[in-house]
Amino acid sequence: MGTARLIATLPDWVGEARVYQVDPPMAYRNYGAGGDDYLAGGTEAHAEYVIVSAVVAYSGPETYIFPARTSTERPGGFESINSLELPGSFRGSLDHAQALNNAGYRVLD
Repeated sequence: MGTARLIATLPDWVGEARVYQVDPPMAYRNYGAGGDDYLAGGTEAHAEYVIVSAVVAYSGPETYIFPARTSTERPGGFESINSLELPGSFRGSLDHAQALNNAGYRVLD
C-alpha cells in the first residue's frame, strides 16, 4: 500500500478540497491537448500530487480524486491536471481518507 501526506487545503474549491502528496505517484490518463491523443485513449502519466474533493453535489455526497500539479500561475499553489476522476473516487460519503484507501494509499498523520 502506498502513502498519502496532506500538503494543503484549497479554500477556493466548492466543498472541502485537500492536496496530498502520494508515494508512489498515482497513475492517470493524460489527454494532452486532445485531438488524436484523446481518440487513442491518451497516454499513461503519474501524478505526485492529487486533489481529493469532498462535496455535496446535486446527486448527493461524493469524494473524488483528481491528478494535480504545482500551479504555474500561483507560486506555492496547486491545480488539477484534468477533471477526470481517478480510481478510489466514490459517491455516498464525504471521506478523504476512504477515497485514498480505495485507491491503495494510507493517509499518514
